[in-house]
Amino acid sequence: PAMDPALLDPARCISNNLHKTARAVTRIYAEEMRPAGLARSQFAILNLLDRDGALALSVLARRLYMDRTTLTRNLRPLERDGLVSRGSDPEDRRVRLAEITPAGRARLEVARGYWRQAQARVLERFGEAAWRDLEATLRDLRRRVR
Repeated sequence: PAMDPALLDPARCISNNLHKTARAVTRIYAEEMRPAGLARSQFAILNLLDRDGALALSVLARRLYMDRTTLTRNLRPLERDGLVSRGSDPEDRRVRLAEITPAGRARLEVARGYWRQAQARVLERFGEAAWRDLEATLRDLRRRVR
């Protein structure tokens, strides 16, 4: 079947629609999480390192869908504040690892409380079932465009 030409109108841009939605939702998370002193991307970094342990910077960047320079820019304040440490992989000195510190875990635990408030606020507005459907659709879209 032929593609609907109406979907090729720039007003229907997938990327622009996703970005606008992300900015609107991000505002809610930023507002709720401000007291934790972590940006959304820093929260995501700490969460991943807490869950998966020390990771090579290349792996961390890939899992966060970030380029290395953006990751490095986000890691600097975390490292400066003692929430993340970076060092060489003992098995391959060329590989740089990032690891959450005990202070990072403590900050993350506080931040998770604020994050839960933001998550609940968005879920109350959008609906749990609608989110589950959208989450599955977004995961599928990421897989298809990867």
